[in-house]
Amino acid sequence: MTLTHVLGSDIPHHNHTVLRFFNDVISAQLPQETPRRFMVVTPTPDALQAYQALQIETFPDKRALARAVINRATDRQQRFFFHGQFNPGLWLALLSGKLRRNQAFWHVWGADLYEEGSGLKYQLFYLLRRLAQGRMARVFATRGDLYHYQQRHPRVPTSLLYFPTRMPECAVPVATEPHDFTVLLGNSGDRSNRHIAGLQAIKSQFGDQIKVVIPLGYPANNDTYINEVATEAALLFPNGQVTLLRDKIDFDAYLALLSRCHLGYFMFERQQGIGTLCLLIQAGIPFVLSRKNPFWRDLSEQGLPVLFSDDALDSARVAEAQRQLMQCDPASIAFFAPGYLAGWREALTLSETENL
Repeated sequence: MTLTHVLGSDIPHHNHTVLRFFNDVISAQLPQETPRRFMVVTPTPDALQAYQALQIETFPDKRALARAVINRATDRQQRFFFHGQFNPGLWLALLSGKLRRNQAFWHVWGADLYEEGSGLKYQLFYLLRRLAQGRMARVFATRGDLYHYQQRHPRVPTSLLYFPTRMPECAVPVATEPHDFTVLLGNSGDRSNRHIAGLQAIKSQFGDQIKVVIPLGYPANNDTYINEVATEAALLFPNGQVTLLRDKIDFDAYLALLSRCHLGYFMFERQQGIGTLCLLIQAGIPFVLSRKNPFWRDLSEQGLPVLFSDDALDSARVAEAQRQLMQCDPASIAFFAPGYLAGWREALTLSETENL
C-alpha cells in the first residue's frame, strides 16, 4: 500500500505552506524510510526544489495531474491524500469509479464544499461534485466544515484537521502611534469576501468616523470587481476613509498592516481566511464573521469570542471581545501550532495504515 499526496491546483501560497510543513515538520516528527510522495500542479517546478525531504512530481496543469492520478489509481493498492481539490478531473474520476472510494482521503479546504455560482452549468457541476464528495475513504476538515459535510454524507468517516497555518516567529507588531479606529475588510480581492455588503454593514454599525483597509491584491486581473468596490466605497465613505490595496503585499507588510487595525471584518459565507484569523487572534484583535460561516463552531469550541455581522456592534462590544482574546492562551488553541499536530498525526496514521 502506497500513499501519494496530491496538490491538484496551482494555489502557490497554500501549496508552499503544505510542502514546507511536510518538509520541515512532518518529516522530522513522523519520519518514514522513504520520502513522502507529492503530485503538484505548478508552472514553476524549480520553486519546489527546496523541499529536499519530499519526493515531488510536478504537472503543468490540472488536466495533466488528473490523468496521472487516474493512471496511477489502476494499481488499487495506491492511495491518494487530496489536499484541497479544486480539480474537476479528480471529481469526475471519483464519480466514474476510475478512482475508488477506498483510495481517496480528502482534506477539505473549504471552497469545494460550498456552492456560490449560479446558472444551469454550475448547478449541474455542483450536483456531480456533491455525489463525488460522498465517495471518500475518510474526510478531514474543520469542525464547521465537517458539520456541513455530514449533513449530506453522514456515513463517510470524518476526522477533525486544521490547515498548518503559517505563523510569524514573533507576534504581529504593535503600532507605536495612536490612530483612528481602523477596520480590515476581507483578506483578498475574491468576490467571496462580499466587500460591498461589508462596507454597508460597517457604515451602519460604526458610522463614518473610522478608516477601512481592504486588501485586493489577489487574485490577479481583477480590475472589474475592484472598481465595483471602489465605487461603493466612494459613495459610503466620500472623505477618503477607505484604502484599497490593489497590489499584492508580502507577509511582513501584511503583518504591519494588521498592526494598525482594531477590528477584522469578514463577510465570507463559507470557511476561509483562517490564516488571517489566526494572526488577528495572536495579536488580540477581534473580528466579525458572517453567521453563515461555519468556522464560528471552531471558534466557540475553543472558547474564543465570536462577533457576527448581524449583531448590534459598537466600540464597547469590540473592546469586550478584545479583552476576552487577550486572556486566551494561543498554545491551547486547536488550530494553532502545536495544537494542530495531533490532528495531522492521526490523519497520516489513518491514511497510511488504516485497513479499508
